[in-house]
Amino acid sequence: MNNGPTRTATVFAIAAAMLLLLFVGKGAAQTPAEKPKPAIELGAPFADNAILQHQMPVPVWGWSKPGSKVTVVFAGQTKSATADKKGKWMVELDPLEASSDGREFTVTSSSGESLACKGVLVGEVWFASGQSNMEWVAGKAMCRDLAGTLQRSKEEHPVREYAADIGSAIFPCTRATSADGWKSSKQAGSFSALSLAFAWTLYEELKVPIGILRSSHGATPIETWAAYEGFAPHPKLQDIALKMRQSDPRTPECKAAHEDFYNDLRNWQKDSEELIKRGGSALPRPTLPGIADEWKGPARMYNKKIAPLVPYAIRGAIWCQGTSNAGDGKIYADKMEALINGWRKNWGRPELRLYFTQMQCYGEPDPNNVGFADIREAQTLFFMRAKNVGMVPQHDLNSARPTGIHYFNKLDPGRRLARWALAHEYDKDIPYAGPIFKSYTVDGNKVRVQFEQRGAGGSLMVASKGMQADYQKDPSAYVEPARETPGEKLKHFRLAGKDKVWHPAEAVIDGDEVEVTSKAVPQPQGVQYAYSASPIGANLYNRAGLPAIPFAYFDGQQMFNEDDPEIVAAAQADAERKWGKKTYLLPATLFRDHAVIQRDLPVPVWGHGVPGTEMRVAFGDQKKQTTVDEFERWRVTLDPMPASSQGRDLEIHCSNGEARTIRDVLVGDVWIMTGSRQLSGELIRPKEGEAVSSRALPLVREFRIKTKARRFRTPRKLRMEIGGGKYVASWQPADFDEVGNPPSVVAYHFASRVQQPGVPVGIVTLGAENPPLTWVSYEGMRKSTGFEKERDDLNLAYPNTDVCKKAVVAYIETVKQYNRKVAALLEAGEEIPTELADQAPAFPEPYYNQWASRTETATHTYNFCISPLTPFVVRGVTWIPGKDNIGEDVSKYSPSLEVYAASLAETYGQEQVPFLYAQPAASLVEGIGTPQIDGALSIKFDQWPKSLEVIATQLGTGAAEKLK
Repeated sequence: MNNGPTRTATVFAIAAAMLLLLFVGKGAAQTPAEKPKPAIELGAPFADNAILQHQMPVPVWGWSKPGSKVTVVFAGQTKSATADKKGKWMVELDPLEASSDGREFTVTSSSGESLACKGVLVGEVWFASGQSNMEWVAGKAMCRDLAGTLQRSKEEHPVREYAADIGSAIFPCTRATSADGWKSSKQAGSFSALSLAFAWTLYEELKVPIGILRSSHGATPIETWAAYEGFAPHPKLQDIALKMRQSDPRTPECKAAHEDFYNDLRNWQKDSEELIKRGGSALPRPTLPGIADEWKGPARMYNKKIAPLVPYAIRGAIWCQGTSNAGDGKIYADKMEALINGWRKNWGRPELRLYFTQMQCYGEPDPNNVGFADIREAQTLFFMRAKNVGMVPQHDLNSARPTGIHYFNKLDPGRRLARWALAHEYDKDIPYAGPIFKSYTVDGNKVRVQFEQRGAGGSLMVASKGMQADYQKDPSAYVEPARETPGEKLKHFRLAGKDKVWHPAEAVIDGDEVEVTSKAVPQPQGVQYAYSASPIGANLYNRAGLPAIPFAYFDGQQMFNEDDPEIVAAAQADAERKWGKKTYLLPATLFRDHAVIQRDLPVPVWGHGVPGTEMRVAFGDQKKQTTVDEFERWRVTLDPMPASSQGRDLEIHCSNGEARTIRDVLVGDVWIMTGSRQLSGELIRPKEGEAVSSRALPLVREFRIKTKARRFRTPRKLRMEIGGGKYVASWQPADFDEVGNPPSVVAYHFASRVQQPGVPVGIVTLGAENPPLTWVSYEGMRKSTGFEKERDDLNLAYPNTDVCKKAVVAYIETVKQYNRKVAALLEAGEEIPTELADQAPAFPEPYYNQWASRTETATHTYNFCISPLTPFVVRGVTWIPGKDNIGEDVSKYSPSLEVYAASLAETYGQEQVPFLYAQPAASLVEGIGTPQIDGALSIKFDQWPKSLEVIATQLGTGAAEKLK
């Protein structure tokens, strides 16, 4: 490829300059002293309808003109402070009395500016944080009835929630935003469900305003919510503290790590170029050191979503998290310590209370499936050794739906959290904890378990919450607290002898102890209760109806997976199977049972395997052999064959003993149908109660994409699908025998017209809402004209191109400049501007948004939908667009369709590939051009079709005529 040295040099001179301006010049021009800001500004939580903490000093802070005097007036108090040289000011209100009367909170400066927050209440404020089960809204949980009642109420109840907006940052931020501000009880359905249940329980008991200050985000690990100040002193978490220092350009650790990174980046370019020359692919590009490239990395959520809220006066904190750390083991307890210690230090509250939820049921209810039981033990470990913390068990809350990670019942755990708060912060004499394992003794064949009882919970009992029922079908079955079930036996106790084989055990309550025996364990050494992923029906409670905390002990020691050599060895073996050196034989995606392959042309059969092994392929009377190359790829080519409706097996054997049989393969005509997502979404389904009216086409088979994703950064080869199960595509006959898997409308009607007598037809249906250029291969883009910018963007991902080589040099200089700028700001004690704090410079690359359903970036649809299928010879390719396939710039549609058509021969490895397409009329799409595609067959349509039947029929009829 020769893009022209002058143009390439110009492109990257401009790109380098833009990167430097973005991360250096922009930062220099917008330091806190120079960037225009409001004349007077309050910290994020101070806004209309805020709730302030009563009975303790209330810090109030913000920014104004350096040296100006700022005065805060509220509830009869007047407090003043002088803004420092950076404009920061802070006052402290004396302890306030609770009040449900909305009052005005005013701030004025000596320069004459002022602002006011209206409707401010005074009561109790709690901080709430965690991942998705803390984020989960009340309107979609068991709190929905409570939320609905509050929303329909004539009066507004003084329960409010403030949620920090989404974001993460490398360095602590001073400012945050909240799109909704302080939400009132009239918006309770959008509160966090746990927070609402907790807050409302407090309100019912205390009768003072309750405010929730929330920072949460789904699928986040605990590390991202903890401050550096929590990690730094912890002896077991120095690896995390080091990682964070590697992103602080003032530190020697950062300087050393970045020098290594620059060398790694240069070596990546050189080594990848060599691999590409040998026929391989580029290596994964090195990422920035430390936390800069980790959006959910250590402290990043804290820096963006918590630091700006500190030191807003709060009574305490509640926490719900653990899924993203489920495999941590004991170290999770240390991370919990870092979390609360960092919060306590930065809030200046060494005794700050933390109440948290233990992990719920999740996974198949097999007693040998440990699952979340391991992290429950880590949570218990933290609970037992930390001060001023409380833990709420949840293993008895979602038994009806144990495989759902987002459990429906957020009402009861919220109430249980409130019990801890009411008992400890508000001196209410109420039960707040269930039985807590204390010790066990062995007496012959018996184990006696002793329990600690905190608070007024009473003695032990067998009870039930009715959770085996499904609340959404039978809400009356749920109770909280649990009710005694006389005559029921205790469940989920197990014993083990020295062999560590666990057996179900009989357990009976004997006073304040539980006696456990098992005929299978005459000499017990270990005892468990509810120690599994989903201990459905676990039924040990105290008289207050609060559940016993699950436990597992062996030889007097708390059990963790990491302490069991057999479990560790099994985990290592599983990891080796998943991630280690592979011993696999994997045919390409389209070579699956009931496939159709193309007649009258050489047919490549290919896949992946262990380098150096011999592959033997047999189909009919043909036998082919090859060797797997260094890149794990193998390929043979079958000689041209006539059409055959007689299914035969395609046999693939490897010299390492592995084999695959692709059953019932036909030989006929194969068509690839591309364009609108409607292609794969519109299926032939009769109305309920009606029979299928379409005639069966037994020699027509369809391979239809089922995944939600339809785009990817780089070409996929191993397989098309990312997920498994229902997302795995297969060849299906159009005979309507499988009611749940009918053919698509487009495949059926196209095939019914194009099929010749006795000749099988295979239809590969690929739909995505992306314009034609995204369907073009990288090789096709290299040879295209008119899309040089898009081609240069793609070249950034290919280290063998001049564009990428220059980008490496420019990027290294940009990162150096960024580090120098940030170091200077930090050393001067200046605020890091948002654009520098939120992210370090990213290596320039083609635009990709993993959360978007569509893309405009060249090759990205090809990479996911077509690359895993090819080479695969075909009879032809069709294109039927929908609205989204036109793209953002209609003037590019026709030229990009021309590029797509021109790329097909190379994509499918053929001299020519017939192309058929449907073209929107100019009356339908204003400004659309007419593609100039030699030899193509086209039809026009002037309305966006509700069904593709007519277009498919027209294209099929035209193809049958053209290709006779």
